[in-house]
Amino acid sequence: MKPLIFVMLVLLSACSSVPQAPTINSELPKVTYKGRGAAAGPMLAGAMGPVGIAVGVAIDESIAKEIGSALKYSQAQGGMEVADVITEQFPEAESVQVLSLDFKAQRGNDDFALATVGLLLRSKQETWQLCLQTNPGDLSALKETSLSWSLIAESILANRLCEQSQD
Repeated sequence: MKPLIFVMLVLLSACSSVPQAPTINSELPKVTYKGRGAAAGPMLAGAMGPVGIAVGVAIDESIAKEIGSALKYSQAQGGMEVADVITEQFPEAESVQVLSLDFKAQRGNDDFALATVGLLLRSKQETWQLCLQTNPGDLSALKETSLSWSLIAESILANRLCEQSQD
């Protein structure tokens, strides 16, 4: 009987020492995208006047909405992937809020985009704000799959913090 009690105590104490995955706020911020449309706006303005700039902005807004839809659609799966990585890197974090999701076309290759992601992590004692830079991802896949979540998780694992840029 004593060995059984000992085994049960060991099992119960082991379960309590495993960090719980943090909850990720289900509200995602507005996704932004800067790329093809912003570059095309001035060229379109030459041919169409001020309407050309509006068309360029509308192109980027449309791409941002598609990426945002893919993020929302895959949020359950992708959120768990990100939560697991946060548990590994920040075991004391209890909740995560995505503050910003800003995508930008990769220089020299508009078929790829990278993201700057703002996260707010909270524990009982502390709050951290992280700014992460993802690797570039295929724009078509970003608009249709959970690739954005995978890139965010990868940037957390790699501790790929934002750099100050001049553009």
